[in-house]
Amino acid sequence: MVTKFVQVLFLIIFSQTSFALEPITGSEQKSYGTKQQQDYWLVLGAIQRISGAVKPEAEVRLSAKTTHWLWEIPVGHTSEESFEVLKKQLNKKATTLFQCQGRGCGLSNDFANQIFNQSILYGRDSDQFYWVGLTDEKRPSVWVVYTSARSAKRVYAYVEQVVLNKGEIDKLDGFVQKGQAQTLFDQGYIVMNQLGDDARLRDAQVEWIKDLLIENPNKRFALVVHRYGGMENQQLIERTQKEADALIEQVAKAGGFIKNLYAHGAGAVMPRVLMSDRIELVELKK
Repeated sequence: MVTKFVQVLFLIIFSQTSFALEPITGSEQKSYGTKQQQDYWLVLGAIQRISGAVKPEAEVRLSAKTTHWLWEIPVGHTSEESFEVLKKQLNKKATTLFQCQGRGCGLSNDFANQIFNQSILYGRDSDQFYWVGLTDEKRPSVWVVYTSARSAKRVYAYVEQVVLNKGEIDKLDGFVQKGQAQTLFDQGYIVMNQLGDDARLRDAQVEWIKDLLIENPNKRFALVVHRYGGMENQQLIERTQKEADALIEQVAKAGGFIKNLYAHGAGAVMPRVLMSDRIELVELKK
């Protein structure tokens, strides 16, 4: 009995304190759970009904550890407001893979019952919002945010964290490349990788940068390396400059046209809120 109580207490504490993402103040958590899945269904396009079957415009099956949170939002807040509060917390460190709203997503009933298996999410099609993003950390994670409003004006917010098993991120390369360009030009930069000891781009990232340079011959970009600890700031700047130079060389050796691609070691000089050691690709404005 004591053991079971401790397990339940740990679960409650974990769900409330170890996760930085917060819904609108006063929201009531209705559900929380985590599990390993070998065939997780990630929807990356609007849902259609073909011969009665649910068929997204784009989808991927993934092997991952998933965690979900479901909240009921306080009365007086809209589905859109709830969505923006959650998405904003992730948007700065995630690449958007897909986003839709309202009837452009498909049927709310399908998201609630077929995709998420959370019938409480079924609401008006016009009041649903859906976003999928990717954070490329030591263990890359897909984040899913969905909000809806029921006819009784009850608003619900649902979030999934999908921690990808080794090699699974490769299945998302096509979606990542499309989403990265949009994110880059929307906010002026994009986080390519979180850093460990080494600063290096994956082969798929190098190919994407090569294509980006070809498709945007009149734009200039910089690969910027940020590190924040372990040595004096001047040493950090020198280290990150060498790492940034090596990234440019990595692109050049792969056949990239690097005339408009620059290297910058930022050390700890240019922090962004809630961001750690990382590689960024930055659009250089004229």
